[in-house]
Amino acid sequence: MKKWTSFFCVLFLFLTLAGVAQAITPDRVTVAFHNEETMTYGPEEAVEVVNVLLDGAEMVSDMPAISQTVDGQDHRTLVPVRPIAEALGAQVRWLAGERQVEIVAGEDRVVLTLGSNLALVNGQKLTLPGGVPAMAVRCGGAERTLVPLRFVSEQLHAKVEWDNDAYAALVTAPTGELRPPRGRLTQIAADDNAQTITLYLSSAPEYRVTDLGDRVVIDLPGVVIGSGQDGSLRPENPVISRVRYAQHGDDIDPREEKLTRVVLDLVRGCRYEENVTVLGDANLQGVVVTVTPPETGAELPENPEMDPTAFTVVLDAGHGGSAWGARYEEVDEKDLTLPVTLRAAQLLREKGFNVVLTRDRDIYVDLYDRCDIANNARGDIFVSIHANASETNLDFQGTFTYSYPNSTEGARLAGYIQRAVVEEAGSLDRGLLTNDYVVLRETYMPAALLEMGFMSCHEELELLVKPEYQEKMAQGVAKGVERYLSTLPKKEEKAPGVEEVFRPLGRLEEK
Repeated sequence: MKKWTSFFCVLFLFLTLAGVAQAITPDRVTVAFHNEETMTYGPEEAVEVVNVLLDGAEMVSDMPAISQTVDGQDHRTLVPVRPIAEALGAQVRWLAGERQVEIVAGEDRVVLTLGSNLALVNGQKLTLPGGVPAMAVRCGGAERTLVPLRFVSEQLHAKVEWDNDAYAALVTAPTGELRPPRGRLTQIAADDNAQTITLYLSSAPEYRVTDLGDRVVIDLPGVVIGSGQDGSLRPENPVISRVRYAQHGDDIDPREEKLTRVVLDLVRGCRYEENVTVLGDANLQGVVVTVTPPETGAELPENPEMDPTAFTVVLDAGHGGSAWGARYEEVDEKDLTLPVTLRAAQLLREKGFNVVLTRDRDIYVDLYDRCDIANNARGDIFVSIHANASETNLDFQGTFTYSYPNSTEGARLAGYIQRAVVEEAGSLDRGLLTNDYVVLRETYMPAALLEMGFMSCHEELELLVKPEYQEKMAQGVAKGVERYLSTLPKKEEKAPGVEEVFRPLGRLEEK
């Protein structure tokens, strides 16, 4: 009998150890919890990471869910509030003055106060399970508000189960009949001048915003993309480097038959809380994204002393910094415009002209700031240098030069530059065009904008990246400028006050 007893004990121990071996060992992460009484973060401590699966898919966040121990035994899972709440169809609002987070889904309203074990659910006070409150947590440089996963999920009518082997919380969204599409995303428009991006809808705006650190997600429940095609665009923007949009089914919100997701990729160093504002506009019937550029501390170019008897040429290298311009085959437009501009400036200075640069290195300069630089320098002419692109015809190539509509002198300047560049570079002459570009409209002197060639055309891009071709472009710009200025009266021959009259005349004729 003792023999059999020993056998069963050994077998039981073996099976127990085998079961333990199958259970996953949770990862650990170092965090600091915020003390709401002292308003300071406590010492860092290591906690276990909890995997959170929503309808089988891993929850995406820049901070993990963690396990908080209660009385040394009971474990409660804390999760970043915004990803889980918005994944369950709720909107999240931070009430800074009260140190509260408000979660709203339909008629349900949950208010959690940081550091408090009481919650307000539809006006009723409830004690949080285990007394674990919502709290601010710092982890790896990120600071987020974490809330009890089970409590919040169940208040939003989701089901939560615990898988100890996977050390994971399994969240199942509430089921029900899918809501059909209720509107269309008709257009995404980037206003580079106002530094806004507008999502135009066919219905009243309904949206959710999720902060993912290096990007901002805007979900449009019940919305389909009008064109039927996913896509992206690159705005001239100091905060948002790219806008991506895609059509989804019920994979993001299990209650919606269709959902459109718009992702704003942020420039390095920019954050949603500090640099991006997302607001619905019922009158506009859209969602407007406004940016606040960070303080870059970048200094503008130091231009040499001016010769009062020489003409002043303002050269503007298009784009720069976070504004890449067009991008094809891993080449940015900003990296083509700068070397041509710098070389043209050198050639013109050697000819005795004053040259003012809006940028002399890879920095972001606002379009209106470029105009202010030119106007404050009392430039005689303004030339902006760019590279072109066509999304519809990848074989299209050639050189264009723009001027402001109805600007006689601007058109003359554009003509001289166009002819000289085509002559020097041997590019295809696409002629002259007009457009209401900011740098052509807001400058008080004859202005032209050169499009050297098409980056979207592989053959022309191969030329644009070559230093010898860039030299030809710069020679063309310098010769075009010199030829135009040779048609004007010399500085010393101008009557007193002519410059004061000349600057506003440029604007008057352009209107």
